[in-house]
Amino acid sequence: MIEYLYPISGLFFYRLIFMGWLIFGEGLFVFRFQKKSHFWLRAILAILACFIFAFIFPIPTSNAFYLMIMFFLMFVFTYFASMFLFDVEWKMLLFSMISGYTIEHIAYETYFSLSNFLNLNEYQNGGMYSKDTLGLFSGPVDQLIYFSSYIIIYWLMFILFANRIKGSQEFDTNSSKSNLKFLVIGTFFLITDIVISSTVSFYATIHYERIYIGIISIVIALCCLIGLFFLFEMFYGNNLKHNIEIVKEIRKEEKNQYQISKETIDLINIKCHDFRHQIRKLGKEQNINESAIENVNKLINIYDSSIKTSNNTLNVILSEKSLVCSKKGIKFSCIADGEVLNFMNEEDIYSLFGNIIDNAIEAVSNLSNDKKIITLRIKAIGNMISISEKNSFDNDIKLVNGLPKSNKNDTVHHGYGLKSIRLICEKYHGTMQINYDNNIFNITLLFIPLKES
Repeated sequence: MIEYLYPISGLFFYRLIFMGWLIFGEGLFVFRFQKKSHFWLRAILAILACFIFAFIFPIPTSNAFYLMIMFFLMFVFTYFASMFLFDVEWKMLLFSMISGYTIEHIAYETYFSLSNFLNLNEYQNGGMYSKDTLGLFSGPVDQLIYFSSYIIIYWLMFILFANRIKGSQEFDTNSSKSNLKFLVIGTFFLITDIVISSTVSFYATIHYERIYIGIISIVIALCCLIGLFFLFEMFYGNNLKHNIEIVKEIRKEEKNQYQISKETIDLINIKCHDFRHQIRKLGKEQNINESAIENVNKLINIYDSSIKTSNNTLNVILSEKSLVCSKKGIKFSCIADGEVLNFMNEEDIYSLFGNIIDNAIEAVSNLSNDKKIITLRIKAIGNMISISEKNSFDNDIKLVNGLPKSNKNDTVHHGYGLKSIRLICEKYHGTMQINYDNNIFNITLLFIPLKES
């Protein structure tokens, strides 16, 4: 019975080799994801479990249907093993694991085609999929082509695809229709991979035609490559659409907030102005000493618009944020020529500086008082407009697509402040540069306003 279920053959050893390449291929796509606690211990246990699963999987037959089930269950097992290792959304993990399986398949079909064209394989005797023969390779040259094919294909696929996956990426959780379509296509792609590969390989053990099998292998590898391009472009297209929709929604909220803030700041300024005159009048009538009146005026000034520029919109956002800074004990220094911003519309100015200052406030809020400093400079340099903000920080900055990753707990809108800044910058044909050194963060925007004809 044992000999029937586990015959010592090429297929007996190939299960373990396949599992090793599968783990390696999937690892290229998932290694950047957030790792769970005690990761390396978990990794050792997970990899060991995967190889044990492959080793104990019975092989009573080598027909195509049974091989499909075997390879599919191996993939499923590695998927759940990866869930044990990484703290990542299941859909993002599935996408990455399907990609990993696909590059293993491309590498195998590349080797298979070369081996057939060079007449090196043993498929007339069953080869790797045989349960009746022991050999895996026909000789050293066949082995060299096998390992070279895998190494080269894995390296190329890492450059083209795996390197594009970042640990912070996730699916658009608000678009169930888009997710369902993507997952159905991805699952279909995986199953097609397994079915075609198993069928062709099994066919080769029964009716071996060297050139025909080699050509079919090349076609399969190219189809997998095209399919992988399609999956990635669809994934990143959906992500881009999702990001744009979120930024638009945030901009809409900021526009409404601007109108509210403008009215509020104007009302505060009017009330403070009237209150200041009433205090002075009351002081004279009640014979209150001048120093007491001055102290009251200082308290009023906290709520008065303390930053005045020649741009009313800039005044609103700077007044609003200066109140926040005052409340948090942050020293906010601003030197601004508001007139140079006249080329921007009001909503863009409010959004741009609101996000810049909000990010700075977030960075310095938990620092010691002597480091709670934000400086903002807005000026013209020749025909260019320069906007520069500096603040201290104490956390490690991780870049995601060229932008620092946000530390906010808001998992829906995290990171979109800087994306909004970049979009506004691009809208006005400007450039954005981010530097951080010696715990000083600096964002600089440069614009060349287009002259009105």
